[in-house]
Formats: sequence, structure tokens, C-alpha cells
Amino acid sequence: MSNMWIFSNNYEGYYKDSDWDTTTILKTKHYYFKCSEPNRSKVKKDDLILLREYGSGFWGTCEVAEDWVNDNGSVLKHDIEAGWFPISKIKKWKATLPYEIICSELSNQNHRLRIAKATEEDKKKIELALRIYRKLGYGSVDGDFFVLESGIEEAVKANLSQLKLKLAEEDIQQQCSLGIGVGRTDLICRDEEGNYIVLELKAVPSSDNVIGQILRYMGYIRENWAEKEGKKVKGIVLAPAFDEQLRLAAKEADIKVLRLRIY
Repeated sequence: MSNMWIFSNNYEGYYKDSDWDTTTILKTKHYYFKCSEPNRSKVKKDDLILLREYGSGFWGTCEVAEDWVNDNGSVLKHDIEAGWFPISKIKKWKATLPYEIICSELSNQNHRLRIAKATEEDKKKIELALRIYRKLGYGSVDGDFFVLESGIEEAVKANLSQLKLKLAEEDIQQQCSLGIGVGRTDLICRDEEGNYIVLELKAVPSSDNVIGQILRYMGYIRENWAEKEGKKVKGIVLAPAFDEQLRLAAKEADIKVLRLRIY
């Protein structure tokens, strides 16, 4: 009888082009682990796998195609004994189910293990939660923005280089409260060409009311600062998840939406 496991890894590109990276794993169909990884010796051919990304959630399934294969060159390459499970029947879902939505319902609460025991009941709960999540309209984004686990605004400030942005000059940052009836922006930034970029940060799943909010801020900045400088104004919404209404509104308004992911 096949067992069920959760294989967890960091996001695609985290390990660049090494054996450990999810991109390499999907390309080679070799799921790479340390030989000493807890539970590694218990995984067998034909076992079923729930695929999970740290800081994000469950994104697909696969099967173990063959038993463990030692990588004889791993010590030279990685200074550690390692190898892989050949995998097959990889199914990548159209949406990632956030881990926080389902974690309390899982039989295994150890979220740090790369190989965690799971059950058929866990699989059913995850698939049901995914169907509900997608029916509510949550789905794809323009990209991902990764921040360390701390206060969101401060974490985003510390990681603006991921977006090739920097905070606007101090006197502008002090005017984040744009005036009566306009509101307070989260972050005002500059891109590499000096254009204004308004970042709106949301700690919870969001809908299309966010677009009206950020457009209001963008309009104020355009009228009061950008036009005088001959600069453009753009907007970015960062949220852990959002519905189809926000996606459509953002696309029409030419506002980028990024998934805010904590790791």
C-alpha cells in the first residue's frame, strides 16, 4: 500500500540552477535531498507526494517513480551526502493553496520538515480547500515578492531591491498622508528612471476596492509632484492573495499585483 508524504522546498530560483532548486527538480524529475533527511529512508517507490513551497503553500502532486538514488558526486558538489527520488506524474496546480489556510487541519503539524508524513485524509482536505479557494476567485498574480517574517512595511522596505526600487526622498516620505479626503499611502518609491511607484500593502486577501484606493493616491502624486518633474506614476499592490475582481480591475488600470510571501 502506498504512503503519502509532503515534500517541501524553497521557491523556484532560490537555489539558482543547483540540484536543490525546484526548477531543476521539475526539469530532471529528481527530487533532491540530503541522505540524512528525516523520513527519507521511509519513502518508497509508488508513494504519493503533496508538493509544498515554504512561505507559500501546496502547489501540486507527484509520485515516487523509483526508489532512492545516491548521488555519488554530491560530496564534491555540495560537501554533503545526497541523492534523489525519481518522480513522475507531476501535476502543477493553476493556483497555490496558502499553507495558512489548511495547516491547522493537517495531521502533521511540523511545518519545517522537508519530508513530512501525510495521510489520504490530508490530501482530501487540501484538494477540497483548493477547490473552494479557486471558486472564491483567488488565482494567479503578476509575480511574487518575498520578505522576511517581520512587520510587513519594514520588511518590504528592506527588500525593495527585488523590485529595482528605492524609497522616495525623505521629504516625500513624510508626506505619505496626502491630504484630507485622499488618504495615507503605504510606501512611495522611485524606480531606476526616477518615476514614482506607489506601493499598497495588504496583510489579508484583497478585492477590487484596493484599485480605487491606489488610483486615488496615484492621481494626487501625478498632479502635485510627477507632472512638475516630467515623471510617470505607477502602482503596485502587494497582498498574500486576492480575488478575480481585483485581478481584472488591476489589469485594466495597468496596476501590477504581486503576491506577498513570507519566508
